[in-house]
Amino acid sequence: MIADWQTPLALLVVALAAAALLAPALRRLRAGRAKSGCASGGEGCGCSTVKKTLHVK
Repeated sequence: MIADWQTPLALLVVALAAAALLAPALRRLRAGRAKSGCASGGEGCGCSTVKKTLHVK
């Protein structure tokens, strides 16, 4: 029967495609959390970020 091998193959293809899409997204999410946010770089919650946004000297 030809249909016996098609279902597992289709599931494998879908799983690989999902992994290919999710892996970079999760990597970017983790990298973004490490670089920004509260207490990043030894500062309080966005001290220099607020000053840069408001152009305060």
